[in-house]
Amino acid sequence: MAGVAFYQVIGLDSRVHPLRKKLDKKMFYDFADLNRKEKDYITKYVERIELTYVLTPSNMNIQPFINDEYHYEGVMFISIRLREEIKDFHVSTIGEIIQGALPNPVVIVFEKQGNIQMGTCIKRRNKVDRSQTVLEQQAYTPWFQLDETNETIRQFIASVHMQNVSFAHFFQFYQDIHRAVQAFQHINAVGTFYIATNEQSQQLIAQIKQLETEIAAWKAKLKKETQFNRKVEMNMKIHELTTQIEQLKQRLK
Repeated sequence: MAGVAFYQVIGLDSRVHPLRKKLDKKMFYDFADLNRKEKDYITKYVERIELTYVLTPSNMNIQPFINDEYHYEGVMFISIRLREEIKDFHVSTIGEIIQGALPNPVVIVFEKQGNIQMGTCIKRRNKVDRSQTVLEQQAYTPWFQLDETNETIRQFIASVHMQNVSFAHFFQFYQDIHRAVQAFQHINAVGTFYIATNEQSQQLIAQIKQLETEIAAWKAKLKKETQFNRKVEMNMKIHELTTQIEQLKQRLK
């Protein structure tokens, strides 16, 4: 299975014995307060949900991180085998359901027809109700195969390998994985595998993605426009936004 191979490639299986405990779908129906459509997604598109690894201070020699906002005592790795008829836009919804049902930090490894997709989510405690968890930032890689001779995949695998993530504490450990997932997610917008390690670079990437969205909207309008002078104006606007993106990319270097 691709999921098993992935854990081997990132060096996790050599450090921690896998649990491979099947999780009942009903558990997520009960704890995630799902609507009918969300339940249908789980029923129709998910073949198996498995708690594959539970990382703790005792088995990983990583210290917990606990403050008023963040509670990172360990990290779960959950594997989800998806049915082949699932559409890509269903995956993030299923990921959000799983993340919302579990207050713990979770790395999700989706598998479909030999392809892998990883999802992460930074969570914090609700300031009003401390028993509740807020999903702060979610990120998903594109689908990829382990045997692809692709530089981006090589960089991603190296970034999440257990030899290259921080063991200072579990929040830093999880952040390192999350940032690598974000770097892979943003590869088309940024143009390179770039790990944003500070707020300034994260803001630059957010601006690039916003400009990409604006360009897509202008291009959609351009296809429908019939007046020549309006087409010229729209092309100029697209060129202007494209120039802004290139300038922002230069600031990332």
